[in-house]
Amino acid sequence: MTNPIPAMHAERELTRFAAELSSAGQAPQAEFLLAAGPAALSKADSGEHFTASCIVFDLAADGGQVLLQRHRKTGRWMQFGGHIEPADASFAAAAARELSEEAGLTGWRWFSPAPVEVSEYVLSAAHGSCTRHRDVLFAADVPSDAVTRRSAESHALGWFSLTELPEDLMPDLTDRLHTLWEAARTAAAS
Repeated sequence: MTNPIPAMHAERELTRFAAELSSAGQAPQAEFLLAAGPAALSKADSGEHFTASCIVFDLAADGGQVLLQRHRKTGRWMQFGGHIEPADASFAAAAARELSEEAGLTGWRWFSPAPVEVSEYVLSAAHGSCTRHRDVLFAADVPSDAVTRRSAESHALGWFSLTELPEDLMPDLTDRLHTLWEAARTAAAS
C-alpha cells in the first residue's frame, strides 16, 4: 500500500500553484498544471514544465531602466529565472529565489503579488531534456544603484534604458519588453 500523505501533500502543492495562476487570469495554464500533475513543476519528470522568472525595472529612472543578465547557456540578455525547486512554495517564491541567486539582490518590491505574464516557448537542443517552458513571469522594482552580484549562470549583468537595449537580447523579449514595462507600471499603480 502506498503512503497517502505524500500524495496529499503533492495535491495541496499543485492546488496552491494552480490558484496562483488562476489569480493572474491564467485559467488554461492552471488547468494544464492540474491535468499534468507534479511532472509539470519538475524538469526531471517532464520535458514540458513550468519555470518562474522575474523582470527587474527601476521605476524611478528616467525613461525606464531594466536589469538583465547575459545568460551563459543562451549567450543573450534576458530576465532572471529558472526551474521550480521542491522547496519553492509558489511561483513567486521560485522567482524570488532565482532573482537572489542570479542577481545577488537582497531586496526589491514586487509590482504585484500576481505574475504579469505567462508565456510558452519551445527550447533548442542546447537545453537538454527540456523541450518547452511555460514561464510564469513576475516584475520587481529595484533602484538601478542597488548592489548586484553576477552568478556562474551569467556572463554579465547590466542596466539598460528601454530606448537603448542590447542587440543580443532574447528575440521574444525584444517584442515583449515595452508591454511588460507598461504591465509592471500598471500593477505598481494599483
